[in-house]
Amino acid sequence: MDIPKETLLEMYRKALVARKLDDKVYELNMSGAFTGWIHLAAGQEATPIAVCANLQKDDYIKMQSRGYNTFIGRGVPAKSMLAMVMGRVEERPLSIRDYGFLGMSITLGEEVPIYVGAAWSCKLESKGRVTACLFGDGTANRAPIHESMNLAAIWKLPIVFICENNGYAISMPTSRAFAVSDIADRAAAYGMPGVVVDGNDIIACYEVFHDAIKKAREGNGPSFIESKTYRLRGHFEGDPQQYRTKEEVEEAWKKEPIGRYREALLGMGVLTNDDVERYDKETTDEIEGALEYVLSLPKLLPDGS
Repeated sequence: MDIPKETLLEMYRKALVARKLDDKVYELNMSGAFTGWIHLAAGQEATPIAVCANLQKDDYIKMQSRGYNTFIGRGVPAKSMLAMVMGRVEERPLSIRDYGFLGMSITLGEEVPIYVGAAWSCKLESKGRVTACLFGDGTANRAPIHESMNLAAIWKLPIVFICENNGYAISMPTSRAFAVSDIADRAAAYGMPGVVVDGNDIIACYEVFHDAIKKAREGNGPSFIESKTYRLRGHFEGDPQQYRTKEEVEEAWKKEPIGRYREALLGMGVLTNDDVERYDKETTDEIEGALEYVLSLPKLLPDGS
């Protein structure tokens, strides 16, 4: 597939911003700058960044529980994300509906039927809009997913279901949660295509999502894509991670998506070493500038309240 150079570079920039935002949130949380559980997404940038690169402004998208990457992919400013995480109040609060998000349930998967409803509205409007629905491997075993995929297939809705399989549902490995090697095999039971993609390969993800979204946009119904990736940090910060070895995580860091993508773009001649340095500085400055801005904002809850 001939992906436009500007798209390749924009995905690279957004992937960098997403990772650096993730790193900054981790750093701030560990230093005590703000408290509370956080669920970070280092290593899972490829899927949401590539999905969002294929969506139009008026399409709908459901993020999975590690949503920072999806927000950045959709164009939400890093400073607004950081303000939300740190409990700071912007003069104009972030409205995620402006970016095609319809909210998220604390009980995973319960909001998926809402996005099926959004896909139904897209079909009724007949304007070529689509819905992308992201969820994790643990959520894939919950009832709302099955009900939603069944109904979407029956009604031939313009929706793409995307399972980000990072290998673990909290501490439960997929090998113990599924009787099949590929979750995408379930698609056949619903009467829709099922595709497995390397979820650490941004270009491969882009191509697979492009085809599925195009199919949905043209009125040819839903697809189910399983994107196999890896969560590089714990399920939450403070997670002792006794369910996996240090060696397993270290090996996964060698296959993380941003470094792979950088090398691919250098090999294609899309990036130069000077470009790499420039993007690194620009994205670092963006995150540091975002933090400076957020620290100037009033707190949502005053100290001691």
